[in-house]
Amino acid sequence: MLIAVAGMSHRSAPIEIREKVAFSPCAARSFLRRLKEDGAVAEAVLVSTCNRTELYAVVEDEGARGRLFDALAAEKGVERDFLEQHSYWLADDEAVRHLYRVASSLDSMVVGEGQILGQVREAYRAATEELCAGPILNRLFHTSLRVGKKVRSETGIGDSSLSVPRVAVKLAEEVFGTLRGRRALVLGAGEISELVVKHLKSCGVQELRIANRTAGRAAMLAERVGGVAVGFDSLAGELPNVDVVVSSTGSGEWVVGSELVAGALARKKEPLFFIDIAVPRDVDPVVQNLDRAYVYDVDDLQAVVDRNSEDRSAAAAAGEAMIGPAVFEFMGWLSTLHVVPLIKELRNEAERVRRHELARALNRLDLSPEEAEAVERMSHTLVNKLLHGPIQELKALAESGSPVESAEVRRRLLALEGLEIGLHRPEDRSPSP
Repeated sequence: MLIAVAGMSHRSAPIEIREKVAFSPCAARSFLRRLKEDGAVAEAVLVSTCNRTELYAVVEDEGARGRLFDALAAEKGVERDFLEQHSYWLADDEAVRHLYRVASSLDSMVVGEGQILGQVREAYRAATEELCAGPILNRLFHTSLRVGKKVRSETGIGDSSLSVPRVAVKLAEEVFGTLRGRRALVLGAGEISELVVKHLKSCGVQELRIANRTAGRAAMLAERVGGVAVGFDSLAGELPNVDVVVSSTGSGEWVVGSELVAGALARKKEPLFFIDIAVPRDVDPVVQNLDRAYVYDVDDLQAVVDRNSEDRSAAAAAGEAMIGPAVFEFMGWLSTLHVVPLIKELRNEAERVRRHELARALNRLDLSPEEAEAVERMSHTLVNKLLHGPIQELKALAESGSPVESAEVRRRLLALEGLEIGLHRPEDRSPSP
């Protein structure tokens, strides 16, 4: 079995390409179900954020690469060659290291940003609810979340960190010089939009309006932050009265078109600035061609990040150093999985012998219930201690790459002939030596 990731991120593709393969939460779930039902994967988790779309999967071998890229291309209606040109494929320890770096925010556009850990957790939760994550990805994602938390807490990489919402507001500040007294409209009422709203308020925005397709969510957010909820169908009347629009709806289609903006600009003298942090984008790029309209998308934030990020090189290096041993530990565990059936068989056979011998002894002895229970506990302890050495040797041999099915290994493991413990695997037809 192979752990692999087929992905695209801000490091491999610009926003206009990334948005073509972005998944909504609902679409991600249905895609995972189909992959599992079709037998393309044994396990799978899909992480899709504003900066990345990554499919983590447990597959048979490298031959699955083509099948997964074919499935992604078909799902998103793009050519496979086009998709692969802007994507990456990582396997085994490289895939594990990549997820650990993602969860630790070391691979983020804004190194140290705090949203990615929650996004990874949510992607994993969705996969488990769809029964698409199994023992391997369960352990991988559990350890990635643990590593991510450890890197953040022990390196200080997230201290006073920027985030995509904070950077978006910083960009607006740079455009206007100051946001004090300005009027802003936020499209969307999700977690990212709420962070945007809080940063806008802290920068002194005078009027703050919030629009969302679900009016109730806009009203709830407006009540929490002291803004005003407006109807999503009233954008034509709202745009002429604001200075900056920050959009993060995740709608999947243009929310703000060129005709809508042109009409708004005809009714105002000042320019209109759009900061679009949605993927797929909310604002039609054609708006950029209108006089006095300025559009910035999530990729444009990188310049602000470069100018405003604190020097986190030491913290990032410390995080990388913490990830290395975690990858080694996980791969060590992974290498022992194929001996689990043999270990289980060994334990089952030992348990059969224990029960048999215990029953014989108890039948010959006149013991009270308490005494019989004490003898049974002792038998459990003896068997566990006797099996500890052979099982540890099995795991060590597997981890080192030694063949665990050889006759020599089996003889060494079953040097317990006096206890009549033996392995009776279906392929083992010859009598014991």
